[in-house]
Amino acid sequence: MSCDFLVVQRYDKIVLAEVKRERLLDPASITSLGEALIAECDRTAKISLVIDVTEVGYLSSAMIGKLVAVHKAAKISKGRVAIAGLKPTLLQMFKITQLDKLFQFAPDAQSVILEYKRKPL
Repeated sequence: MSCDFLVVQRYDKIVLAEVKRERLLDPASITSLGEALIAECDRTAKISLVIDVTEVGYLSSAMIGKLVAVHKAAKISKGRVAIAGLKPTLLQMFKITQLDKLFQFAPDAQSVILEYKRKPL
């Protein structure tokens, strides 16, 4: 299943995945996005995945669950996942569920990419 609202750029083992949709609420979008991100984790051992959600204003608990699955897929390949550009109101959802301890968060994708280049896995 392809995800037409996901733009992926690869910089060796650093993968930038930009989500180009304001709302991640419907099951079809959540499934296609999750599958595309997990496929990136499966494709790249020791992936440093940066998920840029700057354009996302709304996401469901099901989408958060899918992000947890992406995190697990990255860990299996000895990788890591950062979420960039998450709006403060959405970050609260991660804090309430204590998933803020699972992910690295950054204000923008470029700062995480630079950090990952300085500290490769």
